[in-house]
Amino acid sequence: MTQASGSERVGIVVPIPEPHAAELLAERAAVGDPHADVAPHLTLVTGVQVGDWNEVMEHVTAVAAATEPFRLLLGDADTFRPVTPVVYAAVTEGAQACVELHRALLQGPLTGPPAYPYVPHLTLAHGVDEATLDRIQAAPRESWELHADRIAVYGDLGDDAWQLRALVPLGG
Repeated sequence: MTQASGSERVGIVVPIPEPHAAELLAERAAVGDPHADVAPHLTLVTGVQVGDWNEVMEHVTAVAAATEPFRLLLGDADTFRPVTPVVYAAVTEGAQACVELHRALLQGPLTGPPAYPYVPHLTLAHGVDEATLDRIQAAPRESWELHADRIAVYGDLGDDAWQLRALVPLGG
């Protein structure tokens, strides 16, 4: 099947490193999260249509080079309910850096309004029953400190089968 120009979507994220990634995947799988196979990440941009991947990658690389690595501290759980059935770990330090990176990425070839207001977060559960979401949201969580030193660029043809296209380091 031939892909029409602009039919692929881009997703740009801060990947979560090990051992946290494996722990999160296991926790999500244990509660029956239908999205437990998605690599843990903090979303920066998602769902924007791509017309020219070379132009997109040049833009992303330039934005990443102009962004110094930063510290992230993930804290207590919060939720996007009732809009979406998601419980997430809030970014308590580094949120402004995520917002600035998000805004810079949504320029040039990725210009466009986001589907939702941007909230830096790490999904803990998505698409499970309300009681499970309540339990995850109420559970005490230890703060996690992470170092954001790269972003990952994914492509999707609209079937939610996101494929890693590139890892781009932050900073010059």
